[in-house]
Amino acid sequence: MDSGDSGAVLYLIRGRSGTGKSTLLGAIRARLRARGVTLTDHPAQAPRPGGAETGRPRTALVVDDAHTLGAAEFDLLRAAAESGEFPVVISLRSRPHDARLRALTDLVARRGRVIDLRALGATEIAPFARELGMMVPRGLAQHIHRQTGGIHGGVVAALTAACATRLDAGVTAVDQAVTAWARTRLDDSDPDLLDALVVAAIGAGLDTGELTEVLDLSSADAQSLVDRARGSALVTDADLLLAPAVAPLRTLVGDRRFLTVARRLLHARLDAGLLRDHTALLLAESGLRDERLAGFLCAAAERAGDEAVRYYASAAAAGADPEALAVRWADAAARSGDGDTALRLAEPSLANPSIPLTDLAVAVRVCAGVWTRRGLADRAAQLYTWLGPARVGADWAVAATVLCLSGDVRGAQALSVNAGQWPPTEATSRAASIAHALSDSIGSPGAQTAQRPHATQHGVAASGALGGGRSGTGQPSPGAAGNGRTGTEYSSAPASFHRPAPGTDPARGAYDAVAARNGGPGGAGALAAGDHRGHTVTGARPPSPAPVSDFGTVSAPTGFTAEMRAVPPATLAGQRFANPAQARRGAAVSAASALIHAAHSGPAPADDGGDRFLPCSAVSIAVLLCLSMGDPRRAADALRGASPTPQSLVLGAWVAMLGGDEHSAATLMSEVPVAELDPRDRLLAHGVIVGLARRSGDHAALALAWQQAYPLFDEVGADLLALLPIGELWLAGIRLRDEARMTALVTGADELLRRLGEPPVWSNAFHWYAIQAAIAQESPEALLPHAHRLKTAASAGDPQAAVLADAGRTWVLVLRGQVLRDRVEGAVARLAGLGLRWDAARLASEAALAASDAATATALLKLARTVRAQSRPPESPVRVPEPAAPQARPEPVTDTVLSEREREVAELVLLGLTYREIGARLYISAKTVEHHVARMRRRIGAGSRSELLSMLRAMGHGSLLV
Repeated sequence: MDSGDSGAVLYLIRGRSGTGKSTLLGAIRARLRARGVTLTDHPAQAPRPGGAETGRPRTALVVDDAHTLGAAEFDLLRAAAESGEFPVVISLRSRPHDARLRALTDLVARRGRVIDLRALGATEIAPFARELGMMVPRGLAQHIHRQTGGIHGGVVAALTAACATRLDAGVTAVDQAVTAWARTRLDDSDPDLLDALVVAAIGAGLDTGELTEVLDLSSADAQSLVDRARGSALVTDADLLLAPAVAPLRTLVGDRRFLTVARRLLHARLDAGLLRDHTALLLAESGLRDERLAGFLCAAAERAGDEAVRYYASAAAAGADPEALAVRWADAAARSGDGDTALRLAEPSLANPSIPLTDLAVAVRVCAGVWTRRGLADRAAQLYTWLGPARVGADWAVAATVLCLSGDVRGAQALSVNAGQWPPTEATSRAASIAHALSDSIGSPGAQTAQRPHATQHGVAASGALGGGRSGTGQPSPGAAGNGRTGTEYSSAPASFHRPAPGTDPARGAYDAVAARNGGPGGAGALAAGDHRGHTVTGARPPSPAPVSDFGTVSAPTGFTAEMRAVPPATLAGQRFANPAQARRGAAVSAASALIHAAHSGPAPADDGGDRFLPCSAVSIAVLLCLSMGDPRRAADALRGASPTPQSLVLGAWVAMLGGDEHSAATLMSEVPVAELDPRDRLLAHGVIVGLARRSGDHAALALAWQQAYPLFDEVGADLLALLPIGELWLAGIRLRDEARMTALVTGADELLRRLGEPPVWSNAFHWYAIQAAIAQESPEALLPHAHRLKTAASAGDPQAAVLADAGRTWVLVLRGQVLRDRVEGAVARLAGLGLRWDAARLASEAALAASDAATATALLKLARTVRAQSRPPESPVRVPEPAAPQARPEPVTDTVLSEREREVAELVLLGLTYREIGARLYISAKTVEHHVARMRRRIGAGSRSELLSMLRAMGHGSLLV
């Protein structure tokens, strides 16, 4: 227009309503007037082709909304465009089904130029605002794009409202302004167009054939209606009505008409077999009640995965019987992490006398799983005990796991008597593997005291059955758990940890006060310093093998459990190891291997059959078992390949912290949303946070971490997986002189271990915490019971107990001023070997401070620094290192491996949309989108996001405009 060319120009400006066509025409008119050109917007008033006007054109035809012209005017417009004798500028909305407009567009494309005006992209909102002299934050600009679809008219209305209000009220102002703008657009629409927009509001798309049936139109009218709807400012490229326009549309057409159109659409789709799950979901959520819709949604919920809860809720809203859906709905809610909804739905089913046994077992599993995740394993165990072995069904392994965690191995054995009746499916075999491994790690209650059935003179009762260390009342028998004595019964305990008289052995005073009462220096309580082998009584018979657990066995000679457990691991361990303690240790190591295998071989938590079926994951049991038994490398192995879920991050932080790498632990914890965790995982998280603050020596940080943690103490109970955080929190409470808050949890943990017969792989770490607590409190009376239990296990040949017993004895010597360099160095090295590097460095530091010899102090300080410098995570706790050698790439996969929803997500990911934008398009949360992307990566074997995008394109995705 500004070039001064004397030739005629021909332009066609095409775009949806509200994209700025009229604004652009206004600017063109101003330029032409500035050049002295006469303007007309009526084709009848334009110069006639072949007229007298020559030279520089003095008249121009500028026509807006050419799609609204009548037949006669449109013919004149086309003739003017064909003449080429004067400038012609036309704007219109694209209508592909209109033959006249297609012909005009082809003409202009040959002789002039066609300009398409598109909606603004998400990244173009802020620059557009700056052009208008406005500034908006990035987050608000993205919100404006989601609400308006980038249509210029809506964007301008939103920006004007946002800049006229406070920053914190910008979102509300934008929503109100866009809704008002949409209502204005709807007011100008005719009833047929409103009906078409109702179809778009439901998310069913705009199909000509479908509109013909739903709205009772001719094919030509339906085509015209589709073009008009798509050309409006309220329908996106995906044929979806803008969200702010839904409520005004429903108000304008009325609920009755809205639901009538929705019902017709539903029946048309059902009759044709074309109803999509997501469309059915939106129909139900719009308020449509229909029996066929409810049945469709119930079936869709079974394959909906993470969205099953939403489908069940929609099915109930569509008219399905809530009681009939309650159990399946509760199960879906439990898998998605919504414990409150799961309990609300499942608990009433427990009291329903007419409920089928299979549904009752599912309801119990749901309630027990939620309670266990909330740290209430005792309550979950009571529920399974009430259910009983006759009704527990295929969930016997889940029930046994819960009862083992709560300390009731006998109850777990009772619930497993019918295990052989159930086939080894993916879910049952995996749950059985976890239950058996947990039982093997515990062993038989009373096994520790049953190692020496001949030694009745020491008050040890013989026992060979599961739970043999308990009396008929279920309480610990006099011969179980530390020879039946409590901590207060050691009357010969020293009064303090202060320096002894010259020439005395403070270690013997603190640790061997009961030696004489156990048969003198050579009795069961004796453990020579530095000797970590098992000891036997002189002249006694060889120790008998550890008692065999009959957990999960059946009376019949065949059956699933009998085949799996034809030779119990405890028996095999007893054959491989002459020492019963070593046999138990071997069984625990095998149990850890089984748990790690279960964690690595099973489906992911987000998939059906994953850990969400279970009250706790195999990986969490494996990691905490390995850490408790002093094997941090195996704990890191259990986490290898795990997705970075909040739980795996917390477990990785435990591995790093106990290994002395506080920096890595703090980095992992910085990514954990602690407040969103289940209570038991939250206890683990607070254990790490408090433990890191305690190790840092920052009293203010420790006090703050403690204040954030202690409200949880009244919500959870003690179970096997809570022993480590209870120990860490106990020491922090003592440091802050607020240990009374931990009394219930510490007492519960001690009673739990007594009920289980003090299984070393679980109890050793807790007793080590107890010894440190007694040292911090300067309470020898509190130290001796736990020291004696470690010595008992050590004297039986348990290597971890031997290391901890020797380290505790050395620590007492240091506190009493007796620093023996060789002994301290040996204890430090062995503690570091168990992964307790921070404890090892602290022992060396305190010994250096207490040493009277400068050379010894210098050497021990150097040792402490060396141990701290060597504190590195044994393996990457969460992220897997790249393989050293290139691995063979998996075979190409076909599109059939992706579900329908995953294919939708794939298309939008390839368009470059964010998770939040994809969620808005598909009416799901951003978190669910993230889960879909992670699942796609696993299914097609992509190692990174860029590789995922490349593989999706190779599979043919990304070619659709959505």
